[in-house]
Order: sequence, then structure tokens, then C-alpha cells
Amino acid sequence: MRANGTAHALPSKDLVKEINALKAQLKKLSAAMEADATEGVNRAVGAVESKSKEAIDEAIETAQNFIDEYAENAKEYAAALGKKSEQIRESAASSLIENVQARPFGTLAAVIGIGFLAGFLCRRG
Repeated sequence: MRANGTAHALPSKDLVKEINALKAQLKKLSAAMEADATEGVNRAVGAVESKSKEAIDEAIETAQNFIDEYAENAKEYAAALGKKSEQIRESAASSLIENVQARPFGTLAAVIGIGFLAGFLCRRG
């Protein structure tokens, strides 16, 4: 029996050694896989970060171009509107002067009538 016990003990020791060796190899393999996965994730995150920065920069540039284009158009439109309003004002002023010179008594009567009407409305309010 003793011989049987030692014979079984040796294979058990070899089996334990092999299991321990397999455990060590599995730990190394697990660590290598973890390192590869971490590296892959880091590369993917870096790529996403790079692409998002490019997209944001492109969007900002497009928005700036849009603003610049329409700001220039708005300046031109405001200048044209200013010129047009100045022409209308000058035209109205000259027309008023011509009417006053052509009909001084009619203009005076209209101003007096408007004054009375304004006074009447303000007094009632």
C-alpha cells in the first residue's frame, strides 16, 4: 500500500506543479490581454478625441465664415438703408418747404387747426 500511496503522490505533485504553471501562464495571458485591451481603448479614445476636435474646429470655422459673410451683408444693407432714409428725409423736407412757400396761409391754417385739435384732445384726457 505504501508503494501505491507514493505512486499516487508523485503524479499528484506533478499535477499540482502543472496546475500552478497553468495558473501562472493564465495570469500572464490575462495581463497581456488586459494590456492589449487598455491600449486598444486608449487608441479608440484618442481617435474619437481627435475626430471630435476636428469636427468642433470645422463647425467653429463654418460659423465664423457665416457670421463674417452676413455681418458684411448687414453692414452694406445698413449703409444703403441709411442713404435711402437720408434721401427720403431730404425729399420730405424740400417738399414741405415747397408746400409752405406755395401756400403759406393754407399751411398756417392747418398748423392752427392741428394745434386746436391737440389742445382739445389733451384737455379732455
